[in-house]
Amino acid sequence: MLETKFFQKPLMVILGLALATVSTAQPSKAAVFTYQDDTTNEPIWRRVAPGNPPTLISGERDGNMGMSVPYSVFDFTVDKSGLYTISGDSEPTPPANRKWDIFLALYEDSFNPTQQLTNVLVASTTINGSTVTFNRELVIGQKYFLVTTGRRVNDFGRFSNTISGLGQITPIPESDSIPAALVVAGITLLLYKRKVGLKI
Repeated sequence: MLETKFFQKPLMVILGLALATVSTAQPSKAAVFTYQDDTTNEPIWRRVAPGNPPTLISGERDGNMGMSVPYSVFDFTVDKSGLYTISGDSEPTPPANRKWDIFLALYEDSFNPTQQLTNVLVASTTINGSTVTFNRELVIGQKYFLVTTGRRVNDFGRFSNTISGLGQITPIPESDSIPAALVVAGITLLLYKRKVGLKI
């Protein structure tokens, strides 16, 4: 399930002794886009090592096979350039009912699981099932690919990722879950525009 939420700052009302005026400037708004997916039984890749940007594939420094883990890819664009916050959180996985260690990698232009260091911008992970968060400057119209995977081979399952920033986050057709994304994002945007009284 995918959902987009828009937050809008209220207009400030300035009261004078005899007159009351309302600011006519458009209030700024920030977009928050959240989606859920599951890496269980998804394709396997040998992930990159953490870095900003990553310079190694997992295990490369130690001369071993590294971590080959299931992954999910979400493709998107933004309609305003600026600083965006990307975060990921896993859900408890049975039978141990524990949160697994999520690992996020952000790519631009394209993503190829067999060319892990090509186009990668940043990769980050966590331990003890906590939330992964990083900030990144994103450019309007640029294609981005958010790869969600696990820190270790037994880290996989359901997860929830959030992308937030100045502009609207829009899924692009290469995404695994684009039909649901378009339906939910379209309905949410329609409701938002009706709420603020904008014409479509």
